[in-house]
Amino acid sequence: MPRNALGCAFWKHAPEAKPTRTTADGPSNILMIQNLRDPSTPYVGALQMRKALGKRARLVTVGSGGHGVYLSNGNACGDHKVTTFLRKGSRPKKDAYCAG
Repeated sequence: MPRNALGCAFWKHAPEAKPTRTTADGPSNILMIQNLRDPSTPYVGALQMRKALGKRARLVTVGSGGHGVYLSNGNACGDHKVTTFLRKGSRPKKDAYCAG
């Protein structure tokens, strides 16, 4: 669940590694799921990540609010898409929308 990382902003030591850069290069086996109205991780962030990953990913948008999607908000459509991915490794052919 979400954690407050504010303390990291005042850490007195320099990072040991460079920040990871998200690109469209790499394996094409990513499935993202995001609530449309998530107060902790806004939908615009999911769209930016989806764009950065390019053809590597598929995004399942669930038309609900709250933080936590998979097996958390009772959306059978979203749960089914993630369960299928976890069980069979298959993703939707394109980004998908599940009504709330």
